[in-house]
Amino acid sequence: MQQRSERKDAARHRELILDTASQLFHEHGVESVSMHQIAKCAGVGQGTLYRRYSSKAELCMELLTDRFERFAANISAYLALEAQLPVRERMETFLSRWIDFIATEMQWFNAIQPDAWCSDDRENMLNSPPFQFVTGVLKNLLDEAVAAGLAPSVDTEFAAFHITISMSPIAFLFFTDDRGQTTEQMKAKYISYYSSLFLGR
Repeated sequence: MQQRSERKDAARHRELILDTASQLFHEHGVESVSMHQIAKCAGVGQGTLYRRYSSKAELCMELLTDRFERFAANISAYLALEAQLPVRERMETFLSRWIDFIATEMQWFNAIQPDAWCSDDRENMLNSPPFQFVTGVLKNLLDEAVAAGLAPSVDTEFAAFHITISMSPIAFLFFTDDRGQTTEQMKAKYISYYSSLFLGR
């Protein structure tokens, strides 16, 4: 009975910490919020916070994971519900929604970048659930297009891998921050390029 109560307390603390952190990050930006501020606003001890999250990057990783799981569930539901739509339309919708996700969640990607997205940690990125999910969705769509004669016979695993690499948060940040592209411009470029490359125009 005591163990069950402790598990419930831990779950409540987790939800409280994540909700508080998310609100503070949204209001003030990730960089401006300290772990001390999160603990204080959540009404938990710093020891409790640090036992669960050793750093702000780790906390951001969990927030990003929660958001990604919702994104993946929504995309999977869309693909199942709209399976009768042309493969081009489904691929373009998926590309558009993935870019929107990256743009919306960039603050979390930036916060965890040293641990998860930098070039010295490529293996972790390539094995991460987001990378695997995006690659898998694209491969399935390309497989369908090839089987229907709508796309050239290519190595769809290789093609999906390289599409996903090109749409990584680091690439997105380069084009938006360094090249001044907007999210809508990026969507138009990705959709036009990959639809033309694999599905023809």
